[in-house]
Amino acid sequence: MKGFTQIQGNIFVEPCKDCGERPVVEQQKGLFIVRCPKHDSHYQTKPGFVDINDWNLKNKVHTSLGATDTKPSKEAS
Repeated sequence: MKGFTQIQGNIFVEPCKDCGERPVVEQQKGLFIVRCPKHDSHYQTKPGFVDINDWNLKNKVHTSLGATDTKPSKEAS
C-alpha cells in the first residue's frame, strides 16, 4: 500500500462500487483525498478535507425508481 491512512473501522463508509474495497485517505500537498486503495481510476474525492459524505454519496448503489426488490441485482455485482 502506498502512503495511505486507513479509515477507522467504527466510521461507516460505503465500499468502492467498482471493486468493493474499503476506501483510504491519501494526503497530497497538505490536502486529503478519500479514494480506493486498489485503482487510481476509481472514484476519489476532490482534494481538501476528508469528505466521507461525498465518497458515500458517489459509491452508494441506488435502486431504480419503481423497483419493489431492494436487493442488489446480479448485474450490479
